Amino acid sequence: MGRAIGGAVLGYIVMFVIVFCGLTLAWMLLGADGAFQAGGFDVSMTWIVVSIVVAAIAALAGGKVARLVAKAPLGPQVLAGLVIIIGIVSMIPAMTMEPAIATRPGDMPMMEAIAQARTPMWMMIVNPIIGAIGALIGGNALKR
Repeated sequence: MGRAIGGAVLGYIVMFVIVFCGLTLAWMLLGADGAFQAGGFDVSMTWIVVSIVVAAIAALAGGKVARLVAKAPLGPQVLAGLVIIIGIVSMIPAMTMEPAIATRPGDMPMMEAIAQARTPMWMMIVNPIIGAIGALIGGNALKR
């Protein structure tokens, strides 16, 4: 069980690093105008698609790492559970978040703009599901 938990934690760290680097690169390529809908803080469909692709890649890699460390399907299964739990917990502040500033200034720093970003609720539900399924597939935990 210790290897499974260690594998899940390491797999989650790998997922975090890939998502952070992938979305930072996407921000550098798209900029605020590509990441957000015109003039506001609602994320664009382009950003949603990119984030889904990055999340899927991260989940596959995280699941692979969890399996390698755990040496059993339990590693990616624990990782999938961890992703679901963290996903549910992260929805709570988003549901109670104050509305963003009405309009987005063009020269806003990246971190400030990201703090104001508004992701659709359906995406907050789908993201942990993608992460959990990706971790299970990446870790070959769905095979009998």
